[in-house]
Amino acid sequence: MSVSQQIVNINEYKLAASADDYVAAISSLAARTESDGEPGVLRYQFYVDRASNTATAVIHYSDADAWVNHHRLAYQWPEMAALQATVELQRITFLGPTSDEIEAMASGITADVVRGDELAAGFIR
Repeated sequence: MSVSQQIVNINEYKLAASADDYVAAISSLAARTESDGEPGVLRYQFYVDRASNTATAVIHYSDADAWVNHHRLAYQWPEMAALQATVELQRITFLGPTSDEIEAMASGITADVVRGDELAAGFIR
């Protein structure tokens, strides 16, 4: 697996529900993604900051196709709908080479979209 093809997706959220509701929803979605999800989802980490009523997701995908496949699959699940009811996306960051499909899907996002499309240096241990 080439690190230069990986996508790191960072989502920054304002909570639209209680932090406890968010934690319950994302815990269910993470479990479903781990058991039934796209195998190209390499890391799936979600954080909450109760003091600021915000949350952040850091998700690593093997490549752009894995990002697209994950979103097509997971948006059919009730666990994703439950998560979406708890958050308002504020900013999404794509690190790594996106595809036309990702760009088309991201074009409907009203939040800020940030890109870093070329890995300048790095490695995976």
